[in-house]
Amino acid sequence: MKLRWLAVLLLAAPSAEAKPGTPGPPYFTGIYERVGRDGAQRMLNDAVGILPLGQGVAIRACQGAPLQLGFGPAFEINNLMTGAQGSVGFECLFHNNGYNRPILTCRGKDGSAFTLWPTRLADLNCG
Repeated sequence: MKLRWLAVLLLAAPSAEAKPGTPGPPYFTGIYERVGRDGAQRMLNDAVGILPLGQGVAIRACQGAPLQLGFGPAFEINNLMTGAQGSVGFECLFHNNGYNRPILTCRGKDGSAFTLWPTRLADLNCG
């Protein structure tokens, strides 16, 4: 019985820091091209910025609330980040390209889905 409660507590725990062998939040810092669809199934093709936020990251677009992600909670999946944008839950898997830059593939509980590719832009131009 104690093990069952421990499992429930661990699953309900907030996202943890990066797992051994995975990069920490600063690795994701930069400007990314976002391509996919939003929760209303409209096409997305814009730029977003990723900045470290504590033990996780915040993905910010020019409009809307930031998407806040942390590592975990599934320990056996090293490249999983979970979080929310407002009240919508998200899961993102990350890997790196041939230049050791991160690529994220994300899915929201509202049906949104997109991929983030790093760009050479120095700043998010919302002007």
